[in-house]
Amino acid sequence: MFKHRPGEGVYARGVAFWAFAGFAFLYARRLVLWLERYDSMRKVLLDEIPLVGVPLTPGLLIGIGIFVGVLIAVWRLLNVPRIGDLLIDTELEMKKVTWPSFDESRKASFVVIFCVVVMVAFLSVSDWGLERVFFSLVYGVEGNGH
Repeated sequence: MFKHRPGEGVYARGVAFWAFAGFAFLYARRLVLWLERYDSMRKVLLDEIPLVGVPLTPGLLIGIGIFVGVLIAVWRLLNVPRIGDLLIDTELEMKKVTWPSFDESRKASFVVIFCVVVMVAFLSVSDWGLERVFFSLVYGVEGNGH
């Protein structure tokens, strides 16, 4: 699939390609929906595209053309030696990483969740207390801030 150093960095370059392909698809889809606002883009050229079941319109053709153009541009970009080398080196470095076990990840997640709950409780109590203090200072009476 890649011309520059084929067989190396396949996962990193593949993930980059398919991520860009996904964004290109979403953009092209949104463009087609936007173009359908215009009557000239809703003109039916073919009643139904076989296997897809949607009518062929100029807006759809423009969306498909942009999608294919972006895919070609991304493929060419990922074959540029500097970018290819960067992704290849990134994949090599990721193979050197010592990943935590499932149990270590679970314990670390619980610690993070506990810290978030403590911070939410602290900030909520602080907000409530400061609201009461400033309400009594500004208005001279005690109340709930309403």
